[in-house]
Amino acid sequence: MAEPILEMEHVVAGYGNTTVLHDVNIEIEDGQIACLIGPNGSGKSTLMKSIYGFADVMDGTITLRDREITGRSPQENLANGMSYVLQDASVFPGMSVHENMLMGGYVFEDDDRALARAEELYDEFPILGDIRDQQAGTLSGGQRRLLELARALMVDPEVMLLDEPSIGLEPKFIDDVFERIEQLNELGTTILLVEQNAQKGLSVADRGFVLASGEIKYTGSGEELLNDEEVGRLYLGG
Repeated sequence: MAEPILEMEHVVAGYGNTTVLHDVNIEIEDGQIACLIGPNGSGKSTLMKSIYGFADVMDGTITLRDREITGRSPQENLANGMSYVLQDASVFPGMSVHENMLMGGYVFEDDDRALARAEELYDEFPILGDIRDQQAGTLSGGQRRLLELARALMVDPEVMLLDEPSIGLEPKFIDDVFERIEQLNELGTTILLVEQNAQKGLSVADRGFVLASGEIKYTGSGEELLNDEEVGRLYLGG
């Protein structure tokens, strides 16, 4: 059994005086793809934001490789092995693809390192290399999501958080994005994703969690949750 890389223990979190998560416990092993599913408003995005430092953690602990990171700022997380692709469009539309890529390396101390890393990623994402001078605001939905994924890899993260990677995409692009997610995982990146398309998310996941009303209701392998009749009836439309 692999060592856990990311853990949440008895986490209570939300925003200001509003509590969204109640006593959440999850554990993700090094090298896994983990998928978080649940109805709208269940707290999935808040769970991601509590890990990354965008939400308030009122109680409990969050650890990365046994080091407590509870309340650590997004800037600190980015500089220390964790990246986050938001659900909402996060490219800078007035900048070129290349300029957007370099923004992903803003925590680096020198420009040369960012430039070198961008070139490495253009080898991994040839389509982005081909359109590096194009304004990001002119990209298709699939190209934009690919740019967001590549930009998040600028810091070569150990853990990547992906919030609704398939949202708003045509079916063809959804398949492309999930194929890329699996490739990134094969290269060693541990991934926690939130996915409204529960069937698709669980189909690529080593580990799955069902969140409802701010609480973890079910956990198991992706395959176990896909085949669980109760989970299927309540959350998969089965």
